[in-house]
This record gives sequence, structure tokens and C-alpha cells, in this order.
Amino acid sequence: MTGDGVSEVVFYDLPERRLARAGLTLSRRLEHGTGVWSLELPRRNGDPFVVEQAGGPVTPPPEVRRVLPAFMRNGSGPERVTGTAPETVDADDTIGRLRALLERQYASILRHDPGVRLDLDAEDVHAIRVAARRTRALLRAARPILDAAWSEPLRDELQWLGGSLGRRRDLDVLIERLRNQIEQLDQPERTAAEALLERLGEDRETAQAIAVDALRSDRYYALLDQLEAAARGPRVRRGEVSLRKLARKEFQRLRTAADRLGPTSSDDELHRARILGKRARYTAELAESELGEPAARVVARAKVFQDVLGAHQDAIVAEARLRELLADLSSTGAAFAAGRLVERERQRRHEARAALPKAWRRLDRAAASAFG
Repeated sequence: MTGDGVSEVVFYDLPERRLARAGLTLSRRLEHGTGVWSLELPRRNGDPFVVEQAGGPVTPPPEVRRVLPAFMRNGSGPERVTGTAPETVDADDTIGRLRALLERQYASILRHDPGVRLDLDAEDVHAIRVAARRTRALLRAARPILDAAWSEPLRDELQWLGGSLGRRRDLDVLIERLRNQIEQLDQPERTAAEALLERLGEDRETAQAIAVDALRSDRYYALLDQLEAAARGPRVRRGEVSLRKLARKEFQRLRTAADRLGPTSSDDELHRARILGKRARYTAELAESELGEPAARVVARAKVFQDVLGAHQDAIVAEARLRELLADLSSTGAAFAAGRLVERERQRRHEARAALPKAWRRLDRAAASAFG
């Protein structure tokens, strides 16, 4: 017993060390004879989000459990931590590297799940979508060694998850973008433009409800079970394959599309190149264990390439949504402000197109050095 009336703290985890792999900490302590459960959730600003509630020794109390449905799925209960660290995946071979990356993405989904449920940070939605997208790309790149009857349905479910959160993510990006732009407007345009944010805020509430419904579904919990099993060991039909060849093949698809791009390329062609760029980047991540620093340079430059095309796509989405709002606005002032914002999104598209050739050249040179 300590001087402040707190006895020894007992730490808990859930099956498959789900809390530890996601960076969460669950504990229970006695304060003046009362048991208090504490859950610490890591956040990107460094300060954890903490939930505490008094409760008995067997099951965490309601306020703690409502943060943990993804971890406690299938009715699992907490177990005392014995001190055994979570398994470290050997990433020296192809299967080991794939397992390590699948484990990383599964852990990311678990880590950010509570943030989406509680609407803590827009980046939680983004992180889950990125993890789902990366996992799909990894499974696609590893097709030559995987059992397609296992991997392709899993990729479909990951696509469903990303799509369920897509509307929420698009609105988060748009609202943040417009808020920054509105601050640069002069009065009375700034005040008039606030009506746009109010409308988008209502849409966001609906999108948040859709996202949470997806995370509460049996379909989502089944997907988490599949990802957990994949991290333990994907179903393979061949044990080894050259990661260099996989990465080179995926990059060649991107090069074929990128070489066709020019000043008059359509928005759809640029969006297709963005998708292929993501696939090439994630496959290069898979190949890092074999290629080392050259693959890491490809990953870094592919990210810049993605960011340029991402800014272009965000501007397209923003302009389309603004035009929808324009059709419904009755306020002349708000309509004028929306028109000004549309002009700025068009300018952002032009800037992204102008930056694309340099980003592509740097990525192409890095890939030529890494993959031959």
C-alpha cells in the first residue's frame, strides 16, 4: 500500500495481446479499498486519452468497455499480464516480412478504432483507411505466393471497411481545407461562408454515424479476426519469391500509366496514376527487407508523388461538393463566397499538375536504381 492509499497496480491484456500490440494499457488499482480500472489510449500529440471508472475485479466497467469492442470481440475477457512480450515476427524472409507488415497494419486498425468510435481526431479515420489500403496492396503484391481463395475475399472486406469510412474522411479533409480558406476571406464573405461549414458539419454527423455503424457490425469483427489470423501466418501456396521482382512488376504498371500523363491528361487518368502509385509504394515497403535503402528511397519519393496527386484529387472532391452546395444556397453572400472557394480549388488543381512532372522524375530515378 502506498502513502496515497493506492495498492499494487495490476495490468491486463486481451487475447492475442491485442492491447499491447496496439499500444494501449489497461490496469486496475485499489484506492482506499475501491477498485479503479484505467485505460490509456496513445494519441498522436503524446498525451494519452485516459478512461477511468470504478469496477469489480473480473470485468472492466461500462465506460472502459465502450472503448474496447474491437479488442473484446467474441466476448473475450481481460487476463493478467504475465510479463511475456508480444511475439516478434522474423522479417528476414518473404513470409516473415509479409507477416510483419500485416501485423503492423492490423495493430494500426486496433489502435485507431477507439478514436473513430469516440470521434477523438480526424486522423483516426485516416489511419484506419490507410491501414486497410496498405493491407490490400500487400496482399495484392504477394499474390504469387498466396492462396487466392483466402487473400482475395480478405481484400474485398478491407475495401468495404475503407469505403465505410470514406465519406467521413472526405468531409474531414474538406471541412479543414475550407475552414483554412475561409479565414483568409475578407468580411462580409467570411461570415457568409460560415453557412457552408454548418451544412458540411451536418453531413459529417451522418457520415460519422455510418462509420460507427460499420465498426459495430459483426462483419467488421469477423474482418478483425481474419487480420489477426493473417498476422499469425498468411495462407501460402509458394514459400519464396523475389521481392525485387514483385516490386519491379508493380512499379512497371505505374510507369506505363505515368509515361502517358501530360498537360491534357484527364482527372481520371491522374486518379488512376495515384492508385498505382500507392500500390507501388506499398510493394516497395514489402521489398525493403531484401533491397534495403534503395527501396526506402522509392517509398519516400512515392509518398511525395502520392501527395501531389492526393492534393489534386482533394481539390476535385472539394470543388464538386462546393458546387452541390451552391445549387442549394439561397444566400447571395454565401453563394459568392462558395464561388470564390471554387476558384481556389481550381488553382490548387493547377498547382498539383505543375508539380507532378518533377515528383514523377524523382520517383522514376529512384525506382530505376532500386529495381533495375
